[in-house]
Amino acid sequence: MIEILTPQSIPAPSGSYVHGMLVPANARMLFIAGQTPGRMDGTVPDTFDEQIDIVWQRIGAILAEAGMGYTDLVKVQTFVTKPEYLAKTSAARKRVLGEHRPTATLLCITSLATPEYMVEIEAIAAKV
Repeated sequence: MIEILTPQSIPAPSGSYVHGMLVPANARMLFIAGQTPGRMDGTVPDTFDEQIDIVWQRIGAILAEAGMGYTDLVKVQTFVTKPEYLAKTSAARKRVLGEHRPTATLLCITSLATPEYMVEIEAIAAKV
């Protein structure tokens, strides 16, 4: 069983995440590379909402390929290119993850490898 760590000696999480998740030695681990919003035909949507939906769909497909689901995520690292995307990022994450709260990092950076990308998400999943 994966153990959630919430030390009483530090402030509680300020969002939809937990401070730590302890994964047992016998767990299957899946490391998901940064997923970007390119479609199968190589095009990139013009809106942030469409981009983040594609990114989460891609993560879901990788999880499914490994026999896992969104609730197996233990770490999510999200990169967005503008501060105004932060609220939409949180909303999309809640839509996809529901009440599941993995550890998380959210970074606002100046750009991603491809200029039209507004979001990229990498993740780690574990299944006991």
